[in-house]
Amino acid sequence: MSQLGNPIVAGVTSTAGSLLSNNALLIGGTLAAVYAWNTIPAYLKRKEAERYARANIGHPVVTAAAIIHESFTRAGFKDGLFSYLIPEFDIYTDEASLMAIASKINDIREVAKAYEILFDRDLFSDTLNGLSTDELNSFYNAINAPNHNPNPQINNGDHYLIGDYLYCAKKSGVQVPLVEQRSDGSWLTTEELYGNYKHKEYIGQIIATDIYEPENKRYYIIEWCAVWGIWCYEGIVWSDQVINYQI
Repeated sequence: MSQLGNPIVAGVTSTAGSLLSNNALLIGGTLAAVYAWNTIPAYLKRKEAERYARANIGHPVVTAAAIIHESFTRAGFKDGLFSYLIPEFDIYTDEASLMAIASKINDIREVAKAYEILFDRDLFSDTLNGLSTDELNSFYNAINAPNHNPNPQINNGDHYLIGDYLYCAKKSGVQVPLVEQRSDGSWLTTEELYGNYKHKEYIGQIIATDIYEPENKRYYIIEWCAVWGIWCYEGIVWSDQVINYQI
């Protein structure tokens, strides 16, 4: 005759096992969510930097940002847990390269923006930490252009870069039509609306730009994505409707 186990003990054991299993799933799910929350934005930021670099390769602004970044030699960690143990510090600065590129910079705000997108760093903080007071003063004095270019004109070839964020420059606001890309790479406006935007409001990020030949006028294809690059929409704006910094 087989022996029967204690049903109360068996029930308790089963419940305990179920609780442990549920707790393990909860902990595992929480850890996975935390990991995704920290890694996905970093991954998307790297992809944005790669796209920005490819789209603007050879542009003086991007070149200047790269030269400034490579002029600093650092040790330690800028972010993350190890930054508390071994904070980042500068061990060498190539002042000659910095001063040489400074005299060629036409727009320090554009260079700072490229520097942030490409390297996820703040240009002013890096120069402040990597240069002495006299060197910092010499560097910024060598920059021979205005702080920003408020209205790039088509006749001198200036235009905003792929990856720039655009804001509404019109006090009356702008209405932005939705566009879709055709198989030949061209863009076609649809009957739908990308959005209505008030003065100073964020519109989107530049993903393409060109000249509309019949009117010899520059346009920008801008994009807005709901979450982490999902559910993206594209629209078109003219150069006189937008500005690339928050007013």
